[in-house]
Amino acid sequence: MKSLLIITHGYPCNVQPFWLSFVREIAHAIARQGVKVTVICPLAIHRALQGRDPFHSMEAAGNGVYVEVFRPRFLSLSSIRLGPWNTVNLTLSGCYRATKRVLRRHMREPPDALYGHFLYLGGTVAVRLGKQFGIASFPAVGEGRLCSIWPFGNQRARRDLAGATGYLANSSELCALLQKELQFPRQKVGVFPNGVNRRIFYPRDRTAMRQKYGLPQDRLLICCVGYFTANKGPARVGEAIRGLTGVGGVFVGSGPIPPVAENIVFQSSMSHELIPELISACDMFVLPTQYEGCCNAILEAMSCGLPVITSNGAFNDDIVNDKVAIRIDPMDIPSIRAGIVRLQQDATLRREMGNAALSWSENFCIDRRARALLAFMKSRIIDIRISNATVMAKKGATRIAEYIRAKDEEKRPEHIFRLPARPSTQAECRDGRWPEFS
Repeated sequence: MKSLLIITHGYPCNVQPFWLSFVREIAHAIARQGVKVTVICPLAIHRALQGRDPFHSMEAAGNGVYVEVFRPRFLSLSSIRLGPWNTVNLTLSGCYRATKRVLRRHMREPPDALYGHFLYLGGTVAVRLGKQFGIASFPAVGEGRLCSIWPFGNQRARRDLAGATGYLANSSELCALLQKELQFPRQKVGVFPNGVNRRIFYPRDRTAMRQKYGLPQDRLLICCVGYFTANKGPARVGEAIRGLTGVGGVFVGSGPIPPVAENIVFQSSMSHELIPELISACDMFVLPTQYEGCCNAILEAMSCGLPVITSNGAFNDDIVNDKVAIRIDPMDIPSIRAGIVRLQQDATLRREMGNAALSWSENFCIDRRARALLAFMKSRIIDIRISNATVMAKKGATRIAEYIRAKDEEKRPEHIFRLPARPSTQAECRDGRWPEFS
């Protein structure tokens, strides 16, 4: 595969610099594999007016390669239900038209494949354009519980996405949901847990990082990274550490439900590149998330050598095990607290789990994931070509069978060319010539 177009409704921009930053990470990782990567992220007009993002830009992806990014403007009407109808239909339509406009006017040649992030909007736009221009399309499924299809419903999602060449799920649980809810065949779904950019996420010196960010050297620090919502659960972590002697909370993120505790020592959002420094300053990572596709924050914490306390949900089964994590009921605050106290009181266990986490995280390198994605996409494109060739061969065989049957029955179809009967002896020739074709 020489070129790939990534279509996504979310990508870091001036107004939201951390918006779906993991899409940028996979785009850059694929580019580092020698593939020409272009990103089209239709930008809502109100965001474009606020941030003044350029329509076209180039991003350095490392190893001397670049990713081309287009941000066409479109009118987004969000997702608001008005009786039986939802404004998200107009949003989807606007996103499709903006993407198609760039594809036709600004790309010199069509890409080898389309990658659409999330089933809606990017995945559906990719499938629609793939059908129109004859390009292989691959929706990426990373949303927990397939939540992006909720405004549209399962029946429409099956119809909109059925023509994809393949589907890219980031957990075994999502793969099972695609088969159960949308009836997608298993052979068309590849499972690829998220990956970590190990050029950024690696252990730093703990003492130095605490000094850099003004964190106490004499406390056991609990790290929690994620959007401050009920699903992610930072507020539950705050309740769990409340009153624990010698413990401090480090919360990276923002949102409507922030943690509250007297022993919080850091609480703020920060750029993705600086997060590993704060993680390295801490002793353990706690994230009682209720549901995920595949949690990047957990993978990033393990890459920095931290033991993990997280949910016992099936969505985590691909990325953690008993050697690297303590699994708890994400809604049970006493269980979260008990896990923290267990690691607080057992420094040996904390160290062993941290070392195991660092070793285990090597399985989730983002460059390795990029190579696996490309290999799957190539194999699906080849399978489709073989399938098409087989169909054509079957049609040809059917035509031959029809001819043989017609010959046997002397009832040949008119569209099949018939040769005249060849004379059996020279005497049957006229003037020494074979009869003319009739």
